[in-house]
Amino acid sequence: MRTGWALLFSVALVGCGIVTLIAGVDLDTHGAIFDYAHHSVQHTGAVNVVSAVLFDYRGLDTLGEATVVLATGLVVAVLAPKARTSMLSVRLSLVVLYGVALVLPFVSVLGFAVILFGHVSPGGGFTGGVVLASTAVFFAVVYTVGGQQSYVLPMDTQKRIENAAIATFLLVGFGGLVTGGAFLANAATGIPLGEPGSLLSAGLIPLLNLVAGMKVGVGLAIVVVCLFSE
Repeated sequence: MRTGWALLFSVALVGCGIVTLIAGVDLDTHGAIFDYAHHSVQHTGAVNVVSAVLFDYRGLDTLGEATVVLATGLVVAVLAPKARTSMLSVRLSLVVLYGVALVLPFVSVLGFAVILFGHVSPGGGFTGGVVLASTAVFFAVVYTVGGQQSYVLPMDTQKRIENAAIATFLLVGFGGLVTGGAFLANAATGIPLGEPGSLLSAGLIPLLNLVAGMKVGVGLAIVVVCLFSE
């Protein structure tokens, strides 16, 4: 009986909280969406509105998301066993071995293209980073079986890249403060935004795209490699 009353009390509190939130917040977000869609090129120089939001308007949120990936990689790397074991006791066929070797370079180039052109076309650091991480998955599945334990990059190198990426993201953010703007500011730093639609445009957004792509790609790769080692 007490449990029922406690549950009812909790539901009532949640309901009151939701009503209070709705009553106190202006739900008309059309104006903000309109500003993002129609003024992002002017404000950021990025043709891709998504990249403008991720790395300019909401850059601090993106830093939080990158930190989550960093924390996940660190936890998995600590908890996963250090000893490496083979996933399977048999080798895959030559068709698979050479087929994957043929496909992986194209997938890698696609990942870098999605990252580098993320401010002028659909894509960006997070999407391209996942594509790059998929190459690590393919490589690990195919080339870590049958006693083979070869990885694209040594684990220590992957960790250094991940740490360098998050450090660069933070340095870019503090650069905005040094120049008199806000943390993770873009146009406010005084950096030229370039010609919208060109590769060398959007100020600091391409750099943040690249850093985020390396961070996400290597972070997910670390998780995959550690789990495969286990």
